[in-house]
Amino acid sequence: MIRKAERGDINALRAVYDEARERMWEDGNTRQWKIGHPPLSVIESDISGGFLYVIVESNEIVGAFSIIGKEPTYDTIYDGSWPEGDYDYVTIHRVAGKRKASHVLRQAVVTASLLSPVIRIDTHVDNRKMQALILKYGFTYCGKITLLDGSMRIAFQKG
Repeated sequence: MIRKAERGDINALRAVYDEARERMWEDGNTRQWKIGHPPLSVIESDISGGFLYVIVESNEIVGAFSIIGKEPTYDTIYDGSWPEGDYDYVTIHRVAGKRKASHVLRQAVVTASLLSPVIRIDTHVDNRKMQALILKYGFTYCGKITLLDGSMRIAFQKG
């Protein structure tokens, strides 16, 4: 079951993000999410904005993802380009799942596609597993973007 996150989910969400970070580190992706990422302020903002979704299996939150509208850091792309056209799109962020969760990104893509036919996502260059999944679910590599903190991400679009 997928539903919007609630304030009472914060502890369960922290556990999901912590386990996802551990998996990233095990896979050699140690630079993308530091301890405490995403910060509580971002989680609370995503919940209050109605952007954060949880995946519930057997009454346990096992996955999470955020879907926002246009992403301001996508306005400038380099070493590539977005497909032509001024698209309305949604952006998937902070995809995370416990080891027991399956198909978290697929569920995020299905949910996002109900909101817009055009979906964008980015990930760290070290996150090889996520890159493979992004391509598997029909996204096309578009180029690189810079986050507000100055770090680089590789960006993709579907639709």
